Amino acid sequence: MTGAMNADTHARTASRRNHSFRDAWIVETTTGPIKGHAETGVVAFRGIPYAQPPRGELRFRRAQPVEPWTEPLIADHPGDYCAQYRNKSVGWVGSEDCLWLNVVVPNTAARTGDGRSDQRRPHMINRNARRPIVVYFHGGSNVHGSANEPLLTGQYFAQAMDAVVVAVNYRVGILGQLSLNYTADIAKADNTAHTGADGSAGTVSTKSATRADSNPGLSDLVTAVRWVHDNAEAFGGDPARITIMGESSGGAMVTALIALPELRGVIAGAIAQSPPVAMVHSPAAAGRWADRARAENPGLNGIPAMELAHLTERLNVINDEYLEFSGPFAPTIDGDLMTRHPLAVPQPSSQEPHDERRKAPTDDGTPAANIPLLIGTNADEYLVMRWERMSTRAQRARIRRLAQSIGGDAPDILAEFYRGGRTRAECGRFAGDALFLASSLQLASRWPQGKAWMYRLDMLTPSLRLSGLGATHALDLPLLFERYDSGKGPDALYLGGHDQMRATSAVMQSRWKNFIHSGNPEFPPFSDGFATQIFNAGEHTAEDPSGELRRAWSDVDLTN
Repeated sequence: MTGAMNADTHARTASRRNHSFRDAWIVETTTGPIKGHAETGVVAFRGIPYAQPPRGELRFRRAQPVEPWTEPLIADHPGDYCAQYRNKSVGWVGSEDCLWLNVVVPNTAARTGDGRSDQRRPHMINRNARRPIVVYFHGGSNVHGSANEPLLTGQYFAQAMDAVVVAVNYRVGILGQLSLNYTADIAKADNTAHTGADGSAGTVSTKSATRADSNPGLSDLVTAVRWVHDNAEAFGGDPARITIMGESSGGAMVTALIALPELRGVIAGAIAQSPPVAMVHSPAAAGRWADRARAENPGLNGIPAMELAHLTERLNVINDEYLEFSGPFAPTIDGDLMTRHPLAVPQPSSQEPHDERRKAPTDDGTPAANIPLLIGTNADEYLVMRWERMSTRAQRARIRRLAQSIGGDAPDILAEFYRGGRTRAECGRFAGDALFLASSLQLASRWPQGKAWMYRLDMLTPSLRLSGLGATHALDLPLLFERYDSGKGPDALYLGGHDQMRATSAVMQSRWKNFIHSGNPEFPPFSDGFATQIFNAGEHTAEDPSGELRRAWSDVDLTN
């Protein structure tokens, strides 16, 4: 059976009331009892619905609380992918019934009255453990991915962190990452003016032909985090120590969530790995992409979910022509759920990194003024572009269009630091730095003094070096999750390199664990001379290792 069962199905699932291990396996939550199962070193609860399936009238709407159930939910398998194209070998997968999460808890043996381990009940959840909680958001360019990926099973990470680990599945592509309530209205002049990607003037309006809310996918994550907060103690977690964490577009979801007043006081820390922080829509950008979607198929509310997945891929192809920096799919600054751009961190009168006044930035009611941030990138994020199936000339033209779409000094930075994209490697470096490094440096620079920590992953194995991939995008995931058999792990180990992988895993996991438990990874913060922790089969602290690029990108407005 595939996919998460909805609440009604769960309510009909027979409970095993006479099972001798009932108390050891079942936890009581605000939405109903849930039965877990043993995995390697952990108790796992997989496929827990945290919101109603967003089908029918709920398509394109913000997440709604799940209907409670009364009989134990048998949480022994993950749910469906959100409808999407996964890869060439798998093809099209998933459905709209995709709002579920996995909870993984380190194994805690139950204790007898004299304090000894009770081997008859070895998997009981210790409600008094008060472990910190990590809520993880998968990447995939806001188009692909799932908490169902083998890389993200979480059992080794939960043990290494001594934390409750929650992986959240959410809506991607047109189903969740495009605010279809907006439209770019050329005919009217009584709304906010904008300039389209083709240079045409127009207005943005919410009088859309599509029945939709703004930010449905972002609302999924808010709903999931609140469910975790409300049920933390049932899994032995501490609701006051919730760290949100993600990589790539999942990292951008982290930086979007810390710009939401909705989660003030709910999240205690944030880890953003290779985040494209500027992957955010203005209402005008949302309106343009929504209109392009309707031009492809005007009946978005009524067509099957898999047709919407196909439309998602067509809009990605269209973006190859327009090359808007935020892409077709992103959270929208709607003035409601999302009130500001993640890079628009409220500042005091002075923004100098070492000025004492930066300790008290303006408080706009979002978590940003209060919580610690661990953020960083990989040294060679997009060198993989050298293997794209296009000519160097076409790739160079594409990178120049990207620089133009960013605007400001970006074309000059491309010319000065990347020789205008003369080689495929330089094209890849510009793309990776523009998407990930520049915005990460800007966010860390604007964060309250002493509360942001920056890292960089430099580790290479023989195959990564010889292939020219380098410390590529998403290499951090098999290292942190200890799943060398998944993601970029097999590529990294094709010609050996286990020692480098294990040594790098050890130091990264140690720093992540410190941050998750105490809000401090215990290396110098970014405000100390732009300090950056370098991970490479060991670790060392470097002072401003990307200084020239940091200064060059610092004045480029990435919030457009």
